[in-house]
Amino acid sequence: MSPAKGLVYIFTGDGKGKTSAALGVAMRAVCAGLKVAWVAWYKEASWDIAEKGLPELIDMEMFFLGKGFHIQDSRKDLKTAWLKTGGVVVDKATAKAHRQAAQAALKKARKLLQTQKYEVLVCDEINNTLADGLLDIKQIIELLKERGKTHLVLTGRNAPRKLIELADLVTEMRKVKHPYDQGKKAVKGLDF
Repeated sequence: MSPAKGLVYIFTGDGKGKTSAALGVAMRAVCAGLKVAWVAWYKEASWDIAEKGLPELIDMEMFFLGKGFHIQDSRKDLKTAWLKTGGVVVDKATAKAHRQAAQAALKKARKLLQTQKYEVLVCDEINNTLADGLLDIKQIIELLKERGKTHLVLTGRNAPRKLIELADLVTEMRKVKHPYDQGKKAVKGLDF
């Protein structure tokens, strides 16, 4: 029996597995005959990530609306973060462009909810937008209120206490050990 109001799942924490857990929920939902949509807040459409191939395999819509990694460093236009692997993460977008992309992703999520076409909507890395100052918690709470019967899955680090209180399920991924810490690079198909 389906609840009158959609459930809210949150996958948060500093450990790997938040997006992977959401992908698992999405796959399970599709296999159960539910319509699923996915909105990504940071991942760009141009990125070579494995999950972009899902709509070719299953009935699922995915929207990659981000501008990439958001590195907050006001000292320079091109921001970089050095990884323990020796790799470099580059943020080529301005803070304004990141805010605009976050707002566009929120608008897309709202439109998807308004269609009442989807039983599950995944909001990938939406929690990160709060710590990065790209969205306000009131906007996300409003999204929760608009969900109707649609189940929402929110991923990303640093889910705030207020969202955790409003959620039906919260899982915190805690990093115990990670290959990056040993200088190993991300593996396509396992990490992206």
